[in-house]
Amino acid sequence: MLTGRQTLAAIEHALLDLRREEADLGGRIERAARSITDLQQRQGETYRDLARFHLEHHAAETLSTRIDTAAREAARLLEKRGSDHKVLTEDLRKKETQREDLQAHRDRLAGEQETAEDRMDALMDGVDAALEQDPGFLAQRQRAEEAASTAEAAANKAETSKADRKSKGKAYETDTLFMYLWQRGFATPGYDRRGLVRMLDGWVARLVRYADARANYAMLISIPDRMARHAQRCAAATLEEEQKLAALSRAALTEAAGEDLAGKIDHLSDQIVALEGEIASLDRSIDTLNDALREFATGSDTGYRKAEEKLSQSLKGDDLTALWQQAHETPSPDDERIVRRIEDLGERIQEFAREIRQDRELQRDIARRRGELADVAKRFRQHGYASWESTFSDDTLVTVLLGDLVKGAITGSEYWARAQASHRRRRPRGGRVGFPRGAGLPRSMGGGFGGNGDFGGGGFSSGGGFGGGGFKTGDTF
Repeated sequence: MLTGRQTLAAIEHALLDLRREEADLGGRIERAARSITDLQQRQGETYRDLARFHLEHHAAETLSTRIDTAAREAARLLEKRGSDHKVLTEDLRKKETQREDLQAHRDRLAGEQETAEDRMDALMDGVDAALEQDPGFLAQRQRAEEAASTAEAAANKAETSKADRKSKGKAYETDTLFMYLWQRGFATPGYDRRGLVRMLDGWVARLVRYADARANYAMLISIPDRMARHAQRCAAATLEEEQKLAALSRAALTEAAGEDLAGKIDHLSDQIVALEGEIASLDRSIDTLNDALREFATGSDTGYRKAEEKLSQSLKGDDLTALWQQAHETPSPDDERIVRRIEDLGERIQEFAREIRQDRELQRDIARRRGELADVAKRFRQHGYASWESTFSDDTLVTVLLGDLVKGAITGSEYWARAQASHRRRRPRGGRVGFPRGAGLPRSMGGGFGGNGDFGGGGFSSGGGFGGGGFKTGDTF
């Protein structure tokens, strides 16, 4: 059996590995892109050497000037690009360091929380034994049971009155003359008709015996509202008694632990949630920076495209084509060395270009898999699967299945479906007497105090007592 925290930790570790792999790949693509521009600059220099052998002085100078101008402009663009890249890289490094610090802090708090939860779990049987002999607790439990029974009866009566209103009201609401007078407000202070209309309305009222029917209908439609308000008051009273009972459970736990252990666990939960919010915000910033750096790595940023275009254009043109052809037609040992150097440089450029294309495809695939994994981690947190009470019966979630997800053999949706199917919620020990149905337990253990003093997962429903499922946690164990 896996705990929820073990499973999420394995997912986050795999996600971190993918992030690092993606970053390493981006660095490799960036280095290859820089190598291409370096090789293009060297090609330009080599073409100048070739021009000195075959072109007259003026033509050679013209070609050299064109290549030099392009090289200087490309160097300027690449220098600015390098500066921009450095700023982005430094910003990313700072945010990743900040994220690592926050994650380490979160992990420390999670460790403290789990230790406290395990300690609380070990104390629960003793808490039950103490409360079983506590007259104050037993008396409060009796009051809570009675309040729950009253609330259930009130809720049932409210439902019955709604049904009666619907069935018995039809006789009135299908009577056209009665509803005509009712909608006019006849026999009420708001009725303002005069003369013949008032006389005719009075005649209709006597005909349908409106006075008696009106009183009965008014009572019929008012009862459901009164009963609903009464049921709400009973439910509020039940909640108040439940809170008192749960507070006694917590007090017994505090006495056994020597500290407010449940409160400590909830406080740690709040801190962890706040840290996870900061981490999520940082992740969005990191993703934005990675997207920008990915443009640099793939050479799709404006600076690189302009520099590459400058260098490429300087190495094109009829004069270079003619120069290349002349060098082949009138070979000499010096020509051959220069031509071979140009060809070698061209082959190396093509080799780096192929590597970049392959790495770009791999990078897109890693980004897709990282996105799937990040979505799974997000769902785990949203559904509370990292809490103490969460367990998983399928051990392959952190071995084979996780490996398949990382490799892209299965989708995040497929992994999530398997996780949901094997998810279970465990209960703390005890519960026979204290913390009935989870009321008063920390949120991470199936219950909890809310920030306004209300209890979270545990408690009476408005429609039942202890035996009839009055306390509930919202989950079936």
